[in-house]
Amino acid sequence: WSGGAASVYGAPPPQQSNQQQQKHDIFVGNLAFNTTEDQLHQAFSEIGRVIKVRMVTDQETGKPRGFAFVEFEDPQAALSAIRNMNDYELNGRRIRVNFSNSSHLEALADKLGMDMPSSSNPNTSS
Repeated sequence: WSGGAASVYGAPPPQQSNQQQQKHDIFVGNLAFNTTEDQLHQAFSEIGRVIKVRMVTDQETGKPRGFAFVEFEDPQAALSAIRNMNDYELNGRRIRVNFSNSSHLEALADKLGMDMPSSSNPNTSS
């Protein structure tokens, strides 16, 4: 073997663009404690294709902490969810929807000239 081309089987996967590698997730807060992942999935699926919903629970008690993250397939759907679902009523509570730690979504919103809610991140308290 001359060491030329790498074997297809041992080669690393081809590099994807940064946009494909980044998660398009958003923060959803002020959730009623009885809100389920299925309810969030259903509500946000009206905006775009939801890849994953992750409810955050207390590690000791296993009880919900009142916030979650929703990941979308498409970054524009994530931006649309922030614009259109913030202050949406779900299970008797007005939910807060904002950027998670996905600063690339904020940059995309700026690039597209989209008017977004305040980008202060409510899930990063000190």
